[in-house]
Amino acid sequence: MYYSNKELVNLGCKKIGKNCKVSKKTFIYSNCIEIGDNVRIDDLVTLKGKIVLKNNVHLSKGCTLSGGTKGIFLDDFATTSNFVQLFTLSDDYTAPYITAGTLGKIARENYSKIHDKSIYIGKNVLIGSMCLILPGANIGDYSSIGAFSIVYEKIEKGLYFSNHNKIIKKKRDIALMKKKMVKVKKYLKLHN
Repeated sequence: MYYSNKELVNLGCKKIGKNCKVSKKTFIYSNCIEIGDNVRIDDLVTLKGKIVLKNNVHLSKGCTLSGGTKGIFLDDFATTSNFVQLFTLSDDYTAPYITAGTLGKIARENYSKIHDKSIYIGKNVLIGSMCLILPGANIGDYSSIGAFSIVYEKIEKGLYFSNHNKIIKKKRDIALMKKKMVKVKKYLKLHN
């Protein structure tokens, strides 16, 4: 079962494109979500804060996108595999501060250190299962992230990146991927 566009507007989505499939088992806690055309959001996905999903984005089962006020942006054809977690806000794990989860604004400002940065996921990016994407991550177009990786920095365009067992960085054929993306867009225009 999927939400209708009207139901998504009632849940707080600012913009909903055509031909979207958003599971009724999706948790939406925001009034600043934008959804492009042909987006698919599977069961048990949680959406919070500012989020922009461009066209042909797929969020697989169990993902969490916590955009806060800075926001999470997923460009065309970006895909998250099962249980990928994206957070624009995070406590500082190395500093001698109090965790902020239960503190009010004033206590948080005085006793905690929070990293609060936007996240950008480029065109045709594939993020493997169980990845953690932290504040400030910027994943370039046509890149892919190996399962169980943690990303908190800029990943250059067209790179395969994995840091599960050891850091691996391998270039992908961007020119070929761009040609295929043009072809699939033409195909989708004709068949949708």
